Amino acid sequence: MEVKKLLETVADVKRTIKFCATSVLGLGLETVVLIFLVEILNSPLLVAKLVGAEASIAAMFILNNRYTYSGEPGKIMTRFLKSNLVRTGGILISLVALEAGVRLGIWYPLANIIGVCIGFAFNYGFETVYTWKEHRF
Repeated sequence: MEVKKLLETVADVKRTIKFCATSVLGLGLETVVLIFLVEILNSPLLVAKLVGAEASIAAMFILNNRYTYSGEPGKIMTRFLKSNLVRTGGILISLVALEAGVRLGIWYPLANIIGVCIGFAFNYGFETVYTWKEHRF
């Protein structure tokens, strides 16, 4: 029964759509920061990726806190730290995809977008269950 409830929680269509909307905005922000840092400030790709990812995480956290998971109890700083911890997994996934894509000759912003999309399922599942504690046993 607990597994069924967990699957229902993670598969909540309305919440998934909201999470996707905030993720698209976060991806847009990360991409703009990435390109700006690499092209304008000549930052190393890894540094630009990490700065862009953190800017995106902060923005998505604010949106998720107000929009996707509004009304959820809990301390905001604790949830922010949990969100950063969870999204570290997604960042690692996207870093691997970014590096692989660049080595294969894919334009780095596109390789990053592909990586972020791959990390999306990981982030959504763990954000829902851990950060926002939507699944309570």
